[in-house]
Amino acid sequence: MEDWDRMVSSMKEKIMEGDTTPIEYLDKTITFFRENYHKDPQPALLWNLIALRDELVRLKETYKTIREIEGGE
Repeated sequence: MEDWDRMVSSMKEKIMEGDTTPIEYLDKTITFFRENYHKDPQPALLWNLIALRDELVRLKETYKTIREIEGGE
């Protein structure tokens, strides 16, 4: 879990500095878990991360749609 802690700390800093977005962060985290799944399988955590990322993508698209509708009025 040391790798995980290091990665989370690094990605939090990047998000705060504006170098990455939460969706990019989740994509990288999901990739990390997939690549290291054989070492420490955590299917529930992996699926929860995927679901969270997918929900953030839907919210982002909904926000864009709302902004377009509001801008078109």
